[in-house]
Amino acid sequence: MKVLRILVLVVHLIVGIGALAGGLACILDPIEPLGSPASLLDGSPFSTYLIPGLVLFTLFGIGNIVGAVMTILRYRWHSYLLGLLGVAMVIWITVQVLVIGTVVFLHVLFFCIGLFQAALLIVPEYRLQMPLRLTERVHRGVMKHR
Repeated sequence: MKVLRILVLVVHLIVGIGALAGGLACILDPIEPLGSPASLLDGSPFSTYLIPGLVLFTLFGIGNIVGAVMTILRYRWHSYLLGLLGVAMVIWITVQVLVIGTVVFLHVLFFCIGLFQAALLIVPEYRLQMPLRLTERVHRGVMKHR
């Protein structure tokens, strides 16, 4: 389990730092961030990279940094955030590929990372870190009567 926690922490940090950098680049230069021409956005609802950059910076950047901190502190709700970020990543990459009409290695890599994050919600050993549902607490006698 310790190896899995370390792996989750590393994934959070890599995705978080990368998304902060990429999102900031899009915010600071919404016309051509990191050499990506605005023509890639043709067919999308965006004419610049500003809104995608804000989403990248906040959701995936800050979200994964918060996830890393939650992993270090062993925060009990971390599994939910991890699953949410994973599902969001899969949707983000799918939409991005459909909009720009091409697939590159980074799309495949981050799609797989998103699947990994989302899949941990169904791994019993990892899911045990989640809090018990109220009905399970009552059944197990965990709830104290006032």
